[in-house]
Amino acid sequence: MAIEEDGDDVQIHLQRVSTKVIDELRLSIPLFLYRKDIGTNGIRKFVKSSNTAKIERLINIFQEWPQLLDPALEYLVPPLVTAFVDYVQNHADRRTNPKTQVDPLPSAICRILYTFCKVRGSKVISRFFKNDPDLLEPMLDAFESWDKPSDSAKALSMIWEEKYIMLLWLSHLALTPFDLDSISTPAIRTAISVPTMVSPTEGLPTIAIRLVALGLHNISSVSKERDAAVSLLVRLSWRPDMQHLHLHHHLLQWVFSSLNNPVDNGAHASIYFYAGILSFLAGFLGSGDNQTVASYVVPIFKCTQAFIGSHFDTAIGILRSTVTRKLVIKILRSLAVHQLSLASVTGPTALSVDEGQDDDSDLLDLIFDHLLTCLADKDSPVRMTASKALSVITQKLEPEMTTQLVEDIVHRLQETTDPSGWHGLVLTLSHLLYRRSAPKSCLSTIIQLLIDALDFEQRSPTGTSLGGNVRDAACFGIWSVARKYSTVELLSLSAPKSQSRVHHHLLNSVIESLAAELVLTATLDPEGNIRRGASAALQELVGRHPDMVSRGISLIQIVDYHAVGLRSRAMDDVVFQAVVLDKIYLDAIAEAIFSWRAINSPILSVRRSAADVLGRLIGKYGVHPRTLPLWRPSDTDDTSTPSQQRKGRSMEEWHGIYLAHAAFIREDWFEQSSFVHQPYPLDHHLLLQEDGVFGPKDIKAYGKGAELALEALCTMISACNSQSRPHVMLSRLKYHLGHLSLDTLTMKLATVILEACFKHPAGGTTLDVVKTAAVSTVKSLDEPEKVLLVGSWLKDIHDGRNGQLRSGGSNVTLITVVGAALHQLRISSVLDDFMKLQIDVLVTQLGLESSIDTKCAALNHLYLPVFNRTSSDCPHLKEQLKRPLIDCLKDHTIDSRGDIGSEVRIATINVLSEATAWDDAFCHGAFGILYGLATEKLDKVRNYLERTAAYSTFSVSYFTFLFTLAQDSNSLLPMLRGFITTASLGTELLVRNTRIAVLQYLNIYSTAENSLIQETLVQIILSALPTPQPTKASETSSPRLLRPALETLAFILDNDTTINTSYRQLLPSLKAVHASTDLSTLQALVGLYACFLDYDDLRSEVLVTLHQLLLHRYPSIRLAAASALCMVNDSEALRELDLGAEKGELRDGVKRVLNESRRVGVK
Repeated sequence: MAIEEDGDDVQIHLQRVSTKVIDELRLSIPLFLYRKDIGTNGIRKFVKSSNTAKIERLINIFQEWPQLLDPALEYLVPPLVTAFVDYVQNHADRRTNPKTQVDPLPSAICRILYTFCKVRGSKVISRFFKNDPDLLEPMLDAFESWDKPSDSAKALSMIWEEKYIMLLWLSHLALTPFDLDSISTPAIRTAISVPTMVSPTEGLPTIAIRLVALGLHNISSVSKERDAAVSLLVRLSWRPDMQHLHLHHHLLQWVFSSLNNPVDNGAHASIYFYAGILSFLAGFLGSGDNQTVASYVVPIFKCTQAFIGSHFDTAIGILRSTVTRKLVIKILRSLAVHQLSLASVTGPTALSVDEGQDDDSDLLDLIFDHLLTCLADKDSPVRMTASKALSVITQKLEPEMTTQLVEDIVHRLQETTDPSGWHGLVLTLSHLLYRRSAPKSCLSTIIQLLIDALDFEQRSPTGTSLGGNVRDAACFGIWSVARKYSTVELLSLSAPKSQSRVHHHLLNSVIESLAAELVLTATLDPEGNIRRGASAALQELVGRHPDMVSRGISLIQIVDYHAVGLRSRAMDDVVFQAVVLDKIYLDAIAEAIFSWRAINSPILSVRRSAADVLGRLIGKYGVHPRTLPLWRPSDTDDTSTPSQQRKGRSMEEWHGIYLAHAAFIREDWFEQSSFVHQPYPLDHHLLLQEDGVFGPKDIKAYGKGAELALEALCTMISACNSQSRPHVMLSRLKYHLGHLSLDTLTMKLATVILEACFKHPAGGTTLDVVKTAAVSTVKSLDEPEKVLLVGSWLKDIHDGRNGQLRSGGSNVTLITVVGAALHQLRISSVLDDFMKLQIDVLVTQLGLESSIDTKCAALNHLYLPVFNRTSSDCPHLKEQLKRPLIDCLKDHTIDSRGDIGSEVRIATINVLSEATAWDDAFCHGAFGILYGLATEKLDKVRNYLERTAAYSTFSVSYFTFLFTLAQDSNSLLPMLRGFITTASLGTELLVRNTRIAVLQYLNIYSTAENSLIQETLVQIILSALPTPQPTKASETSSPRLLRPALETLAFILDNDTTINTSYRQLLPSLKAVHASTDLSTLQALVGLYACFLDYDDLRSEVLVTLHQLLLHRYPSIRLAAASALCMVNDSEALRELDLGAEKGELRDGVKRVLNESRRVGVK
């Protein structure tokens, strides 16, 4: 999206347009509810579904920033509430739908109210619901009336949004301060049955029974109305008048019975049913006071524990759901909080689950054990719920127990390597910090673990990142530290061990350490939400602790929440703005470049960007490489072989390491003489030897990673050759390779490139890297060595077969390399034999047997260097370069991908536009072919020739202009070859415009031009006709043009009366098409025959041919021939002819048709 590309945030854009959206909502809602001619007195009964959807879309815009709706809610929600109440009180019995695509007004209103609840939250929206006690019973009546099945075909059932809003409203009305008995109508009875266990013994008001029945009926719903039904039951159970009647006790007994006997619940035993029950338990415990809940804590815990440990398949299946596991955690959290609150009053004896049992069965211990286990759950929502539950419970614990809990969490973190476990444990520590529940004695350890968690990363076997949740939780924890703890408290802690091990002495406090780590995370982390989380934590740290972070204000302005949203911007811009502020950030970032987040990233583009950043840090910002973790290829001893050293790292890791070392070399670090004899971090013999890490024998062993190895190898070689004083670098390498001379070493580099090009074809960025390395190597050689090396490459291409090198690899890469290397050779040094070799290679690669990729590579990279050198030095050899170009202009190769020959034609057009000094004869021949390409059906080919005319390549004027340029048959023939494909096979627009153009041309110019076009079309048809034996004419034929030529000629004859005598010679030749298997070509031929019927001298012969086609093997061709005959003789025998019959049965009928045609005088 454009907003993201500009580095801006979606919320900023939303803030700008929010006023217009709210104004549109304020205007739309009254028109939606009331008829315009009557106003508020004329409430609608039905509304269009499209109008409802429009308002929903406007509200959904605010999902990114729902608080923007707050000032307008008092104007938007009350009209909807008022209209709904009016409908319920006055029109509840008119719920039928006589039309489609319209909704009853209450359904539409509830859809809109639900959208408000989804965006802003049900607690906020429910405040606008009317809470008049006299509305409770009408609302309940309407729900029961609309929800029950009806026999009427036009009656509409309630949608789930409608149930949700009405149940939510009923739960709001259930808070009425009056006793339900005082507003209940005894005569009314609910049609919904209530479970026997819930039925009270005496005194329960009728309205309460109806509400309970409604709640229990919807508690097993699959949609959101389940939550509203639970809220209704919870609020009913905690009403004082309902507690006096023990409604809560009866509901709990029903819950216990359902959980203890999951098999006996029949059809209700679904995940949604138990989710509703568990949700009721969680809501009941969360809403009640300690004294009322006290007698139910142990029974609820025992019931929940039994359900968790149940061996019934039903219970096991239900507990696989994330929702039910979260609800169990919420229940246990509430139980623990209630027990701790009771223990503070009644003493620790209240903590026993069963009297007489040992302390091992202590309720709190069991709850803590379950919650700690849930911290490693496979689902993130469960881990998040468990961590929050532990932090809430910890607030009620004694300090000693809190310390024990934190020490247990720290111990688990130090022991586990599971990403899920790390996420749950780190998130728990973060919640403890947010609530200031963590003991001060453990604060230093917790902060150290948070810093370690910022750098946590693991990957699945498929390469998916598993550490994002851990780092996100660490950002939340550091944000909590900055927000909840004072500067004095943090300064009293010892500085943690930073990830920047080398520069640890520069970090004097916890605050500075945290700031440095947050800068690294905000600029280098691969996930955008974590970069932004680190930026938010850094802003909190600087703002809450002023003057404690070096250049803090400038830092948070640079490492801004919006600036780090895009990873490319964070690495390219933010990094270099941050490093100039202080050496702390410079050294920390330079060292972190070598981590998994940059140089060792699994993402190819990130490794390339990281290497570029490292080079700029060294060259422009003065980072000394000796202060960085300069990795050796392996931690093994120096006596191990390169293949043994390679096994310790992945291909991606090696790729990043070599890109980093190439950055060192590229920035001239080794030019200083003091470093010539210093240990170099990467022994180059591992690079150059044949059994080295990236040697020719090892590249193939990496399989799919071979292209990475090739790029790394060539990047290193380019870096060595880019030195301003290369001999200093070569002397440095000779220190490690004493057995090689400088010249031998240079040629060794060239040999490695050659072998890599032979065996591993590259593409995209890698091909550019290989080409750069080859050019830099050739440039470093003396002139005779250049000619020798490039000549060896040309020789290998020349000796290959069918686009393959003699060594077995593809030659596309080597052709590209040779084309770039030829520019480095001086013309005076090139021998005549070398020039002949160049031309032979080029002609061979452009031959008919070469692949499309090979031809394109030769045209794009090799042709112009060879042509320019031949024109200036060996003009007598230039004639050999003409024919391949003409053949490439005519390449129309087609495979499963389509017309892939178009790539060759386009490349040839580019060559012709660049190459000069052709003779007139060649230019005239090529010009005619370009006419044809300028009119062919492929848009991309025509667009390359658009410069020839000041018209759009789709317009009538463009094609008319091309006709005016074709003055003779030599130029008209190739132009019509392209034109007919567009006029017959192009898009609808092209077919229409090309046909209009040819008619305009024929109407404007004389009969001579008309005849010339028809004669040329006949010539194309004759050349495209199938022949029994190959002849010189058939070798140049184009069968693909047969159908377009037939259709175009038929179109011209159908719109023009001019006759050309050459058609009589054409007719016998057309009979060769009758045996074709291409139905479209046969139908085009019949269409041409139908046009010939308008000419007296052709009609007789054509009629005989059409009658013969009535016996064709394809019924569709028989039908087409019969249709053509009907234009001249609509006989009874022809109409009665069964064209689908067998040929033998049809023969007699065809004879009758022919005889009847002769009798009526059709000649």
